[in-house]
Amino acid sequence: MDLQTPMMSAATAASRLEPMLVRLPPTLAQQLRQLARATRIRQSDYLREAVSDLLVKYSNLKLGPGERP
Repeated sequence: MDLQTPMMSAATAASRLEPMLVRLPPTLAQQLRQLARATRIRQSDYLREAVSDLLVKYSNLKLGPGERP
């Protein structure tokens, strides 16, 4: 997992991010937009945090190709 560490500069971390397309149901997209506006934290930051949390949650699972939790 490649997360930004305190020793990495923001520019270095940003240049190492891989672009991805995420599709959300309209209700979730609207809630995420509202949260980002209210907190002035980018939606992409929240999405990276959510993915990181999800990977930690399922880190002990040994899934084969095509298997789902």
